[in-house]
Amino acid sequence: MQAVLEYKEEALQPGTRIGPYRLIKHLKLGGMSTVYLGYHILSRAFVAIKVTDSYTADLKMMYREMEILQALEHEHIVPCLDAGQYGRYHYLCMPYLRGGTLEDKLHEDLPTLEEACIILEQLASALAYIHSLGILHRDIKPANILFDRDNTLYLTDFGIVSWLGEKPGYDGHILGTPHFVAPEIFEGCVDVGSDVYSVGVLLYQMLTGYLPFDGASDQEICQHQRETQPFAPSFFNPSLPCPIEQVILRALEKDPRRRYQTIEDLLHAFQMAFEAPTYSEYLSSQWQEIGAR
Repeated sequence: MQAVLEYKEEALQPGTRIGPYRLIKHLKLGGMSTVYLGYHILSRAFVAIKVTDSYTADLKMMYREMEILQALEHEHIVPCLDAGQYGRYHYLCMPYLRGGTLEDKLHEDLPTLEEACIILEQLASALAYIHSLGILHRDIKPANILFDRDNTLYLTDFGIVSWLGEKPGYDGHILGTPHFVAPEIFEGCVDVGSDVYSVGVLLYQMLTGYLPFDGASDQEICQHQRETQPFAPSFFNPSLPCPIEQVILRALEKDPRRRYQTIEDLLHAFQMAFEAPTYSEYLSSQWQEIGAR
């Protein structure tokens, strides 16, 4: 079994011009593209340019991302400003967000519970929007969560999205990041619960500083995703409130039927857990909610 397939495109050098844009430096190397800092030659506006080399990448996926981004309009999703082709290279142009990625922030310090709740609220808003349109992101991770100078969150990288009900198939190759891939994807299934699972991994990492599953290879990580139960988050962060821990562990259930069924359900449970002074009050609120259904 193999996990994420990555390619190494012929690197474009700073100063290279693509259409009306000039590349300044590399920002991110992804599985199927490279993101550069660039600027529009006429307006001098700084932009992020996602470049795909047609010699080495699946252009169908690139064009799917372009079409989806151009159709989306949400305050927490990075918009597509422009798209085009320059020789063998195809590009998407997006705003350059100066606040960096969540991955950058996690390298500096872990968020507080309140900060994690704010991040989850904004991320859940973006995911609820695309889920309502039948779109599954499938690559939720810190590197795909950006911030502007005001710490407003933006979800990016729609390169491996699936439509709700679509069967992506599994032939030993996984498109996505092994640390964040839901177990059912290995069976060729993907649903809203797959994004919920990835957000559960994200919460675990934000509040403990560790990933629930790791390994010496992508294959080992994927095996853990399928077969291994995670350590309780409080093992790494003893100060983590029990209600928060229970929310994270439910989001990480192997069986999608045992997880929160929507991203809104996960958000609501996290908010209730965050606001509950005691674990008994949290449990009481959950029983009351169940009884009201």
